[in-house]
Amino acid sequence: MNRLMGRQLLAALALALAVLPGCASGRGRSAPVDTAADSAREGPLHPLAMTPQQFLARARGTYVVIDLDSNRLRFMDGTRTLWDAPVGTGTGLRLQSAIGEWKFSTPRGVFQIQYKEEKPIWNLPDWYFVEKKLPIPPPDSPARKQADQLGVAAVYLGQELAIHGTERPELLGQRVSHGCIRLENAYALRLFHNVQVGTPVVIVGGERFDTVPPAPTTDPGKPKPKQPDPLAGVSTTELLRRLDRALASQAPSTDWVWVTSRLITRGLRDDAVALRGLLERAGTAKTEKMNQEYSTFLADAFSRGTLRAVVSLARIEPKARHRAAESIVNAMLDLYPGTVSDPLAPWPTRRVPPAGLGPTGRAGWEALAAAENAYRSTSVASTSSAR
Repeated sequence: MNRLMGRQLLAALALALAVLPGCASGRGRSAPVDTAADSAREGPLHPLAMTPQQFLARARGTYVVIDLDSNRLRFMDGTRTLWDAPVGTGTGLRLQSAIGEWKFSTPRGVFQIQYKEEKPIWNLPDWYFVEKKLPIPPPDSPARKQADQLGVAAVYLGQELAIHGTERPELLGQRVSHGCIRLENAYALRLFHNVQVGTPVVIVGGERFDTVPPAPTTDPGKPKPKQPDPLAGVSTTELLRRLDRALASQAPSTDWVWVTSRLITRGLRDDAVALRGLLERAGTAKTEKMNQEYSTFLADAFSRGTLRAVVSLARIEPKARHRAAESIVNAMLDLYPGTVSDPLAPWPTRRVPPAGLGPTGRAGWEALAAAENAYRSTSVASTSSAR
């Protein structure tokens, strides 16, 4: 990605963050959900200052593409698709009332991940009450809070646009939402771990929305009863065995996503065996594709639990430490849209001062520093050869 493109992305990200209160966390905010309503009372979306075509012509690293014509999401590395899945997108229909008008379409453009959230809470927007002919409560009313409506995870592109899970996977592949992008829960969780704040999301297509009618929606009826957690009683040792089987497979099912996510959750709490086990398995997958995607999960674990991850790195054997450090550095920098010389580039060693780590933790930090130096050398060589 060239320097101009990196600067454009950074400038747009700074603007977007400026209009999002409390961007460091989705908790406690007025959470976006299932709408890209063009209402003057709500915070605007800020697409980046380039067209999807301009971005895709020069795109490198890791990013997300959503095609509104085929209703599919693709998680990309350059021009290669790491995985893809059907999505539900905006119907394009309008809702009018005495207090305003909303258009339920998914906007096109180049956006960035603003924040992400597991088990997100839906803060019901005004249109929800208008649509159901209910009184509109105050903005901070508990009546606006609703759990279990956005699936297991969500990543947000703005105050009015999210990619989130759904309890109605049978409707995916169609234009059925109020504007947000719906994914089957396994893929919503997968995307949550794959991306970082700042990862580009390119939304293309949709030019035929005015002539193609949206798919009919059905009454969702009563909420489905909660299913028992199939991993609740599974030991960390058994989860790591299941992960080993997935990494050794040529084409693993999405079950590995749930297993790896659970190991990350345990590792970031207090399960040192889980976190060390995740790090030790870096670079051991049967396929290069799987290794690359697995590295995004490690980058996510590092971003959310930096100190624990650095100390755990120091406590695994040197070869595994080198592989894990390299995986984390490569994934974090590949998910970043700017250049390695940018002051905001997410070099992992910037997140933790080495002085307070002690002799044991210091080995983890030094492994990351060595991996960063290797990444810089590769980037410089690549830039020189491209001139």
